[in-house]
Amino acid sequence: MAFHWGKRILRFIILLLGVSILCFILTALSSIDPVTYIIRRGNLSPTPEVIEQVREELGLDSPLPIRYFTWIAGALHGDFGESVFTRNPVSEDLAAYFPTTLRLLLLTLAEIIVFSLLLGVLCAAKQNKLIDHIMRGISILGICLPPFWLGFLLLIAFAVEIPIFSVTPAPGIKGLILPSVTLAFPVICSTVRLFRASLLEELHRDYVRFARASGMSKAQVIWRKAFRNALPPVVTLFCQYVSYLIAGSAGVEKVFSIKGVGNYLMNCIMAADSNAIGACMLLIATLYLLAELGGEILNHFLCPWRKEESDGS
Repeated sequence: MAFHWGKRILRFIILLLGVSILCFILTALSSIDPVTYIIRRGNLSPTPEVIEQVREELGLDSPLPIRYFTWIAGALHGDFGESVFTRNPVSEDLAAYFPTTLRLLLLTLAEIIVFSLLLGVLCAAKQNKLIDHIMRGISILGICLPPFWLGFLLLIAFAVEIPIFSVTPAPGIKGLILPSVTLAFPVICSTVRLFRASLLEELHRDYVRFARASGMSKAQVIWRKAFRNALPPVVTLFCQYVSYLIAGSAGVEKVFSIKGVGNYLMNCIMAADSNAIGACMLLIATLYLLAELGGEILNHFLCPWRKEESDGS
């Protein structure tokens, strides 16, 4: 067990370092010069003298390895440097934008959990019936539909044609309903199909036949026997989608004009803000690894015998 967790911690550190290095390299190879971006935003002429002066002020005249090690050393102490885009400390920007993204993420995750499980059970119980075929078509459409385009459709439908919601961000949870639906819909479509398949696989096992022979109805077998055993694949996929939701919130926050981490990240990418990009990517990678670890722990508590079976084999 100690060896297992040691491998997980080592993998965690290596992946975070790899993400940070990759972000710095890709930002350095970008055709966008952050210094030129700052000068033009200040309505100044980007002369060579001004560019060199601003580059020295920002510490961008140092070689890339030195800049990276300076940044990663500060990151270990919670200091991610100054943002080129906002001219504020990156840690302050993340503290200001992350709560909004966190609320959006929690609402999205709640929608995914509720609808994925309920619709998955419904499709498995009504296998090859009309509702199952309808959900299959909706799932294929949802998987293929780009989230940002779905966001525009929802805005047109429920903020322009039927003005239930506002085009501009509304305060409170009401302003997060359409963005959360935009993020949740493709994930729900994927997890519903997976949960349906996992449930159907469990319904063909021997313990289900024994339960049905004992007089239990199909609904009782699904909820009391098969439901829990069918969860591990869905939990694994669900936890993998956590980082996707944070990264995917960038386009959705842009569409709905929400001031969150995703919107902030897109603005920093346009400004080639390596400090902010690295901090955001480290945040996303950390949350992904934590969610993956949480999914492994949850699966162990849901079905501990599966871990024992895999160890025995």
